Amino acid sequence: MAAMQWSVDFYTGLPEIDRQHEELFALVNRLHDARTHRNELLDQAFGDLCDYIRDHFSAEESFMDQASLDPAYVARHRAAHANFIMRINELWQAHRAGSDEAADDLLAFLIAWLREHILITDRKMAVAAHHHLGSDAPHNQFSHF
Repeated sequence: MAAMQWSVDFYTGLPEIDRQHEELFALVNRLHDARTHRNELLDQAFGDLCDYIRDHFSAEESFMDQASLDPAYVARHRAAHANFIMRINELWQAHRAGSDEAADDLLAFLIAWLREHILITDRKMAVAAHHHLGSDAPHNQFSHF
């Protein structure tokens, strides 16, 4: 069973960002499937996820800059990304040091953080971007943010 199930509930209305989020879900699911292995399968899944996260965060941050979003909002969004990367690296180091719970803790943190970040922070980004571009978020479904 998948740890994270992609659905329209996570759409931001920004096609490239949504595509990347869907790929993140797939990578989290791959890590979930590999978490019981203490070998290169788990190492590779974590490495691939980290590489993709960095690329995705870079893409989001470039998008926010290009869309001329509020600099204070962009700074908070960037800080959230940096804190996330710091935390997953801490959890990974605990796993590498032999903690039996660290892989499960890492997965739980990933799932909770990504859900909240996409559903709240990234949707706020999408609303601001759509507003700046003079378009509505899809079906105006995010207007309450």
